[in-house]
Formats: sequence, C-alpha cells, structure tokens
Amino acid sequence: MEKTKRYQLRVDRSGNGERIDTYISRHISSITRSQVKKLIDEGCIVLDNVRPKPNERLKLGQVLTIEVTRRSRELRPFNMPLSILYEDDCILAVDKPAGIAVHPSETLNEPTLVEALIEQRPEIKKVGERKRPGLVHRLDKETSGVLLIAKDGDIQRTLMSFFASHRVKKYYVALTNGTPKENKGTIETFIIRHPVYRQRYTVSEESGRRSVTTYRVLRRFSDAFSLIMANPLTGRTHQVRVHLKHLKCPVLCDKLYSSRESLFLSNLQGRKANSTEKPILSRQALHSFSISFIHPITTKYIRIKAPLPADIRETITVLSSVFP
Repeated sequence: MEKTKRYQLRVDRSGNGERIDTYISRHISSITRSQVKKLIDEGCIVLDNVRPKPNERLKLGQVLTIEVTRRSRELRPFNMPLSILYEDDCILAVDKPAGIAVHPSETLNEPTLVEALIEQRPEIKKVGERKRPGLVHRLDKETSGVLLIAKDGDIQRTLMSFFASHRVKKYYVALTNGTPKENKGTIETFIIRHPVYRQRYTVSEESGRRSVTTYRVLRRFSDAFSLIMANPLTGRTHQVRVHLKHLKCPVLCDKLYSSRESLFLSNLQGRKANSTEKPILSRQALHSFSISFIHPITTKYIRIKAPLPADIRETITVLSSVFP
C-alpha cells in the first residue's frame, strides 16, 4: 500500500544560502540528506517549479515542493550471516553490524536486521508488532553491538518492562572527537528534539525528558580523541550521542552531532586528503558493548558482550600510532 504526502516549504532567513538537502532534512525529520538526492533524481522535489541540483544553494523566499511516497511493506526474509552472542529457549542476542537498520520504516526500503533474523528464526515473526517482531529495544543504523531479541510474546513484554524501568545495564564504547575535562563523571540533563534541526536531539535546562549517563575515559589520544565507556541510566533517543556532544567531545564521525563525518590518515598527519584516499572510519564510532539483566525465567544474572568491531579496533590502532 502506498500513500503520497506533499510538503511545501518557503525558504526563510535561516535557509538563505543553505544547501537544499540540509534545509529539507532539518525541516522534515523523516527525510534524510541522502534521501533528498534520491527524491530529486526521481523528480519528486522542485524548487520554484524547476528540478534543482542536489547541491543547490537556496535563496530567501524560494518555494520547495516535495512529494514523498510512503510504502507500507511486508517483512521480506533476508539472507545475511548473523553473529549470535547468546541464545536460549526464550532470548536471543545478536552482534548487530554497523550500516544496517534494525527494522523497516516508511522511508526505508532496504533489507533490515529483523528480516535477516526471521530468515534464520522464522518463529520470531509471530512475536510482537508486525514490523518489529521480537525486538525489545533498538540501535541506530550506524551503531554496532549487542541487540536483544525475545522469542516469545510474554518474554518480549517482560524485557521491554525491564528496559522501561531501568533494570537493564547497558554499556557503550565510543571513540570521540575531543576529550572531556574529567576522567569520569555523570551527565544529568533534560533532552528535547532540536527546535531547528528536527532529526537531532539536544540538551535543555528547563524541560524535556530527564536523562542520565555515567562515563569513564578509557584512553586519551592527546587532547584530540578519546575512548570512552558510557552507561546510559535512562533510555532516551540518541542519549549517549547527545550527552557526549554536550561534553564537547561528540562521537567520532557522527553525521548528526559531529563536524567530522569521516576520518582520514591525512587529517591526523596535518595534510590534505587526495581523491583516492580511503577513510579510516566513515560511520559513527559507537558500539553497544554489553547488556546485563536478570533472566526473566531462570532469574540468573546474564551479561552479554559484543567484541569491538574491526573498524573501531583499526581506528584505535591508527590513533595509537599517531598519538603514542
């Protein structure tokens, strides 16, 4: 089933001189910058009734018309190797790779992790919501690491209640652009959706959802980068990313919260990158390292870990050689 939604935006002062993809994505949170290019190529975006270039700079008063087709699709089993970290009769934990979304959305038509999951465990398709079978929490597309799945509806509801009542301990490892002042600490703020850039969240001093994260610096690479272990005590969207941004050391290569989208060796050596140089890292360096909880059936304490993926390990190796 398809539904087409039409948006019309008149460029305000904040958008004068801004790239069209950036302007659209910050005004319509469900559309990413990469999706803007695709929509332009498909003729679904016009600027003053003319098809624009993907890198077009906007002018005050221009009118953008955007038509987006929302597709509601069935889950399609997808053959992809899965790294199983833990499994018993009612719980499964996988090591989610970076770069794959956990579940489909109206604007996402590519294969997802949950579709790889039902290819290998078809029975999970009947657990919970139709588009999110078995899921009890989620990870961002570019985040890797431990993802917990329930194999039974009652277990799913129980585990979701554990997450909601903060009875699950979660630890993330992050490489950050910059270093915090203290080696460890607690960040306690309110988090709200960013008033201008609608795909982002930000810290508020007065209102929003209370959010608490503890952190510990595992290693500093001079004052340029750091390796941090973060423990979100609450579960807000983008919480670790927003809190590290608040500390002025955003997650490395975070396309929403950091000024650096990719890391090149030439950046570290103080020279310009050439056109053939490949990045050391080109996704947000955030990894769900471990999840701990009391098993809802056996009542045993369970801790599930996911080893650091190759791209983060390799980045640490390079940083160690540049900043010994």
